[in-house]
Amino acid sequence: MNWTIANDRLRRGLDLAFIAGVVFALVLAGKIVPFLIVAGVVPIPFLYRLLQSRTLAVSPARLLVPAGVYFAYVLTAYFFFPGLPPEAPRPVNPDLELYGIGIAMLLVGLLRGLEIDGLRKMFVDVVPWALVAAFLVLSVLMFAGYRDACRVQAGAAWPFIPALLFTTLTFLSMAGWKDMTARQRKLRLALNAFAIVVVLAYTASRGIALAEAGVIVLLLAMSFLPRFRGTVPTWKQWIVTLAAGAALCGVVSAATGCGAGDRIMPLIKTINILSSAAAAPAEAGSAPVAAAPAATTPGQAIMDADMSIGLRLEMWKVSLDAIRQAPLFGHGALYLQTLITERFHFEHNHNQYLSWLVTGGLLGLAIGLLFLAIPWFISAGLPLHDRLIITLAVSVFWGLAMMFDSYFNLKFYTHYYCLLCGLLYALVNDMVTGSQAEDRTS
Repeated sequence: MNWTIANDRLRRGLDLAFIAGVVFALVLAGKIVPFLIVAGVVPIPFLYRLLQSRTLAVSPARLLVPAGVYFAYVLTAYFFFPGLPPEAPRPVNPDLELYGIGIAMLLVGLLRGLEIDGLRKMFVDVVPWALVAAFLVLSVLMFAGYRDACRVQAGAAWPFIPALLFTTLTFLSMAGWKDMTARQRKLRLALNAFAIVVVLAYTASRGIALAEAGVIVLLLAMSFLPRFRGTVPTWKQWIVTLAAGAALCGVVSAATGCGAGDRIMPLIKTINILSSAAAAPAEAGSAPVAAAPAATTPGQAIMDADMSIGLRLEMWKVSLDAIRQAPLFGHGALYLQTLITERFHFEHNHNQYLSWLVTGGLLGLAIGLLFLAIPWFISAGLPLHDRLIITLAVSVFWGLAMMFDSYFNLKFYTHYYCLLCGLLYALVNDMVTGSQAEDRTS
């Protein structure tokens, strides 16, 4: 066999393996790292010539500047403004591993993505079917009983990982909707129905479900605007998709005895408790009233209804008190160790925005939002509808989900986000370059 042909096939195989690994991280989480090293890291120096010949239609500064500002800030704060005395124990997160590997993953996604020929076509043809395969794996695990309290987490540490990553990649797969065939569109609508099943029936991820609903509502709103007509699914397609997702959730519930309502009902009960407490008269009357027993207070009632929600509300209350004390620059990069870990035994306060405000104040929040907005920056040059889809799929979706968890205070999520942003830069660059080439030939 000709060596050139053999090398091309090997390179193509490694490209496919790398993209498949990015998808199957939703099943294996950190366990996919050795595979990604083989398919993603090792080939980089051997394919360096491809980087030299690559045309960069999008300035790499759009990726490197916001990421550089973020990592420069967090590392400076880590060393010079930790918010803990030198003798105090250091938290597991954040640490140098969180930031060091995050920077490395950003560069791996960028360099490896730029080495892949036809990355745009691979996202169109390979990623959706890899998601179908991942959904089948999750389905087998669900129906075979490999779950923890009705929640599938596969090889991941938390069930939120399959939910967050599957939905992110599903939304991303809709970029380029305007130019897709009817068959490609149907596949993506099916994936959105599967994403509903993964989030509600397989993982019961309430925060991610609210974020998913928010993005769908925004995409639905886009479909009614004349300038976006034909660039996103129509309202009729969304209705069919949502109905299919709900029906599949019903089938899963009937077959396994696991219903999403088991985690949704406590949420509804909590909302009712908070609404009742807010609507209660400020004054009970002129006659003095004895204090209610502790068990009947709203906080205790919420804790009894769902401890997860109750603890979140307690941590948010403590965080807000701390923010009022140091609103501009916060208390220091590691202060959550004192505020949250020592009291509640969690690594973070389950709200990324409160985490940024507690540790870095308004400055930390602004720099964090800059980091979260990277998909918007790197998608410059694309038509507005595709730019919005990419931003909604990552920045908005993750941003809404992070109202309930501090993903950027945890290793896996930060590392995956960095890898995805680097890869997205390469994808956008390929989309813009391909569009420019089509314009020249037309």
